[in-house]
Amino acid sequence: MYQHIIAAVDGSPHADRALLQAGQLALLSHAHLTLVHITNLQELAHVDVESTTAPVLHERAHQRGLDILEQAQNRLRAQVEIESHLHIGESWQGRRDMAAVLVKFANAHDADLIVLGTHGRGGLLHMLMGNFAENVMRIASCPLLIVQSAVHPKEGDA
Repeated sequence: MYQHIIAAVDGSPHADRALLQAGQLALLSHAHLTLVHITNLQELAHVDVESTTAPVLHERAHQRGLDILEQAQNRLRAQVEIESHLHIGESWQGRRDMAAVLVKFANAHDADLIVLGTHGRGGLLHMLMGNFAENVMRIASCPLLIVQSAVHPKEGDA
């Protein structure tokens, strides 16, 4: 069925739900599982103004991404007995580019499936922020499994 599954991880509860689905599916399929975190360097630079030099910013982004991935890997191992590999990608261009970085990694590593969570934002907030899952869906060349949050906001809620 699947040989290589990629799970997008960002430390959020909706990503954790998708992570568990990816782990269970990888276990059932005997697939290789890679957890991927894409760091938004632009957002990090705005939050951490002290890190204006590129090497410092990259180091902090890498450490933050590694922390998120290791925590996700530990949460997964607590529920599913499966080994996973970790990958950190970087983007300077925002959500659309973050989606492109994820898909480029998936393509380069022959992924059969990308699993990601979505918070199910709608209305004005979706228009302003965009939707990572939607951006991945537009450009992915392999199948996607999109796992919604347990809590579904009402349409128009921000």
